[in-house]
Amino acid sequence: MKEKILIEDLTITLYRKNIKNMYLRVVPPNGEIKVSAPLFVSDNDIIDFIKSRKEWILQKQKYILDNEIKAPLKYTNGETHYLWGEKYTLQLIKNDTVKHVLVDKEKSILYLPVPKRSTIEKRKNILDEFYRQKLKNEIPQVLDKCTRIVGRSPKSINVRKMKNWGNCKQDGRITLNLNLAKKDPICLEYVMIHELCHLIEFNHGKNFKKLMDKYCPNWKKIKKILNA
Repeated sequence: MKEKILIEDLTITLYRKNIKNMYLRVVPPNGEIKVSAPLFVSDNDIIDFIKSRKEWILQKQKYILDNEIKAPLKYTNGETHYLWGEKYTLQLIKNDTVKHVLVDKEKSILYLPVPKRSTIEKRKNILDEFYRQKLKNEIPQVLDKCTRIVGRSPKSINVRKMKNWGNCKQDGRITLNLNLAKKDPICLEYVMIHELCHLIEFNHGKNFKKLMDKYCPNWKKIKKILNA
């Protein structure tokens, strides 16, 4: 059962379920308060629970709104996704023969082929693989350009999902985040130059920043675009 209740000045979306414990979530993008409560829990207990967590709730809502935290992607029709810095609308197509994402640049649509019974994780994996391949296709020409700029070449380049946009090992192995395929192409060049500079200066000190100023003069501006 789902209902809306008002506790002091807080609007709560309450779900009564056959569960043992009570759970509280404050979810993006608007800081909606969701409470899941066991069927046997009284209204008074729920009110007391919310009041005891009010300060935390308000802090969480402020953080979500101040930082413009977005709701987790569900990979459903109508969602906004990005490819090389451009916005696309996701459109699911049930297709057991087409295995790859189709791009309609004119209509700004990404067609995502999915099995008849697909989970969020399955749809996410299909799109991640699409981004992985897009990035791999661009790496050779960007690497060629950036190695000529920096004068250093990596031992190897790998692509994977990671917290950082890129990293460089002391043995010369570079790894790039597959999500770079969502960003403006200039961001890939910036990250590539950044990691190649680590082959000269393996830290982020003054000498490293001098290298970045030399080989990528507008790197600070691009960094803001990348992290936006």
